[in-house]
Amino acid sequence: MKKFISFLKRKYIVSGLLNRQDCINLLVLTFIFAFLAFFRLGNTYAPESFYTADTQNRDIVIDFGEYTDIGSVSIFLGNLNTRHFSISAFNEVTGAWELINGDTTAESVFAWNKIDLNYRLRYLGIVATDEESVINEMVFQKPDGTVILPINYQEYPELFDEQEMFPEVKTYMTGTMFDEVYHGRTAYEFLHGLTTYETTHPHFGKILISLGIMIFGMTPFGWRFMSVLFGILLVPLIYLFAKKLLRSTFGATATTALLVFDCMHYTLSRIATIDIFAAFFIVLMYYFMYDYFLKDSAYRSSSLALQNKFPPKSVYIPLALSGISMALGIATKWTGVYAGIGLCILFFWYTLTHFPKGQVLRLFGFCCVFFIAVPLLVYALCFIPVVGYSEYNGLLDKVIQGTMYMFDYHANLVAEHYYSSPFYEWPVIWMPLLDANDMVNATQVSAISCMGNPAIWWVGIPCELYVLFRWIIKKDKKAGFLCISYLAQYVPWMSISRITFIYHYFPAILFVILMMGYTIKCICEHFSWGKKAITIYLAIAVLCFFLFFPVISGLPVDKEYGLHLRWLKDWILVL
Repeated sequence: MKKFISFLKRKYIVSGLLNRQDCINLLVLTFIFAFLAFFRLGNTYAPESFYTADTQNRDIVIDFGEYTDIGSVSIFLGNLNTRHFSISAFNEVTGAWELINGDTTAESVFAWNKIDLNYRLRYLGIVATDEESVINEMVFQKPDGTVILPINYQEYPELFDEQEMFPEVKTYMTGTMFDEVYHGRTAYEFLHGLTTYETTHPHFGKILISLGIMIFGMTPFGWRFMSVLFGILLVPLIYLFAKKLLRSTFGATATTALLVFDCMHYTLSRIATIDIFAAFFIVLMYYFMYDYFLKDSAYRSSSLALQNKFPPKSVYIPLALSGISMALGIATKWTGVYAGIGLCILFFWYTLTHFPKGQVLRLFGFCCVFFIAVPLLVYALCFIPVVGYSEYNGLLDKVIQGTMYMFDYHANLVAEHYYSSPFYEWPVIWMPLLDANDMVNATQVSAISCMGNPAIWWVGIPCELYVLFRWIIKKDKKAGFLCISYLAQYVPWMSISRITFIYHYFPAILFVILMMGYTIKCICEHFSWGKKAITIYLAIAVLCFFLFFPVISGLPVDKEYGLHLRWLKDWILVL
């Protein structure tokens, strides 16, 4: 901690960006979010040894030693989803197998799948009817829930060697939820050189998820660790961005507090999907683009500007970093391209009005390297771990085929989902997304809803309009920067015909939060009661966050409590 504070002092206090109070506020807010994000993140253990059933080895015969009432079998699947099984009981009188269920399925990968049996038997036959099935563990229970171990368990050591990991209650803590079955699974496949399942998005985000799995294993904590890390890193990034933009310690603190206590930021930081990575890189690329503006303005106001014809290195460095950040964003998710369009508009808006033609051409050539060549290179390199169902003719062929498949998938996707919502519903949180919902007991449920904090998102709407007014009417360039940044993340979705969800709005809401910081500064500058009013508002936003905390964190809560939080008619936060 002391080393980190020392780093902040060297890096930012000396440059005049942060003062001592900034460092304290930044560290406190980061610690608060880190504590909340790691709270009940997920188990640090899960069945990892596996049994593979294929066409040559598809039959599993279980012997319980005597006739026993078997209530259910729970199967923890490996990386192959929706496996089909035929389940039979052996009749010792007739000497024949009696079919219990000819086609039962276990669907979710890296999660417990319960199959009801309710049958009295001694011998149980399970036949995997797919070409290949990967099973990490199998647990049998009597009707009263008592776990029973077959007497021939040693014949299938991989199926019965991690029985102690079987949970009393299945929740997000014990397995995958929502799109983790795609992204977490693919990260695991990258590490083990297996055929890549999720190929509808670029691959850098899944590579990042695999780093957490590499360190902590294929466990809920392991596949979510990198998401938490980037969610935490977003906190100091927003603080630094707000401080550069507002030049106000109070404004930067208030802005970052809104991020820390936003419900969607919290949820996306605790699930192994790629959205938090994409959002981080999008904010980072705009941060460096704004830094480019500031560096050039500082240079022009100095005496050095009279001695040099071309911009100094201090101008080129943030541009290069912005391009590299854009490269990582696009290599994570194609929404990074939307952000790139906004960067292009901002770059030319500033550069054409501040540089003579010769310097513009020089900067343009520099940007062609870092905003075109580097992104293409990074994008291509992220295809290296991809393993196809058929062989590719080198990396370039893999990139071209993969990109064509992604485009075709998103352009022609025809699907329906109860929790989907169009772009115009996102700002008002019309339809939250239920990521997980599991009954803990007769009255309590563990639920995780992906939604915004109403006290932040709803107040953000008039702030957006105010900032737009400041740009169009008052010609405020900071307001213009924020509006262009926001619109670049939002407007492209208006032409998208495929199914969409509220989390697609998350990169845009980060700029809404910066707009709220801008508005907060204006209020404090124009009204003597400004700081007091903003402090009260922040307290309300924090209270609202904790009001919804049980239904965004998976914390067991009475179902009735979740039902009382249904402020809008389409809100289903628990089932």
